Parts: sequence; C-alpha cells; structure tokens
Amino acid sequence: MTQHPRREIVVASPRQAAGRRYPAVEDLYSASSYGETLLRSLMRAQLGLSLSVLAPAAALVALYPLLVVLLPTLATATVGPVPLSLVILGGGLYPPLVALAFWYVRRSHRVERRFAEILAKDNEESA
Repeated sequence: MTQHPRREIVVASPRQAAGRRYPAVEDLYSASSYGETLLRSLMRAQLGLSLSVLAPAAALVALYPLLVVLLPTLATATVGPVPLSLVILGGGLYPPLVALAFWYVRRSHRVERRFAEILAKDNEESA
C-alpha cells in the first residue's frame, strides 16, 4: 500500500484593501487651507486634462459638417457601394476619438497616481 502525502488546505491571507486607509485623507476633508489647496490642485489638473482632450475632440466632430457645407458633393458621394460619409466617419473620425479616449485614461490615471504620491509623501513627512 502506497502512502499518500497528507492533504493540506491552503488559504490565502485576507486582503487589506477593504480596511485600507489612504494617507492624509483627513487633510482633504478638513477645513484647513492645506486640504483646500490639495483639492484645488487636483481639480485644476483634471480640468486641464479634460480641456486638452475636449478641444481636439470638438474640432474633429465639427470638421465633417464643415466639410459638407463647404463641399456639398461629399454628402452624396460614394466609394463603391458605401457612402463617403460612412468612410469619413468610420475611418477618419472614430479612430482619432478612440485614441484620444485612451490617451485621456492614461493621463487621468497618471494625475491620480501623482496626487496619491503627494498624499503619501505628506503623510510620511508628518509622521
């Protein structure tokens, strides 16, 4: 008869994410000028990022109607069986908008990460 090794139950340790506190969060919600300055800087960075994405997106969206007004034949032109407007919208408008969306997400994560690093650094200095 062969001896089998005794079975062991392996359980992962509970994650700390549920009870995790972010450093210096109480500074953000306090009525101090420091907390207000931190939040204002975060909102200013988010506003700048939003405007840097909305400006080219608005220009791209406004470009097609402007082209149709300037060149009315674009509205009825076709490329084979496909209307030219679908080619312009599908190939020339949507891909840059998707690229802008990916760029916005990357930059917004970077802004949030930088803000969290500032909070962590402030917490280390105050400890």
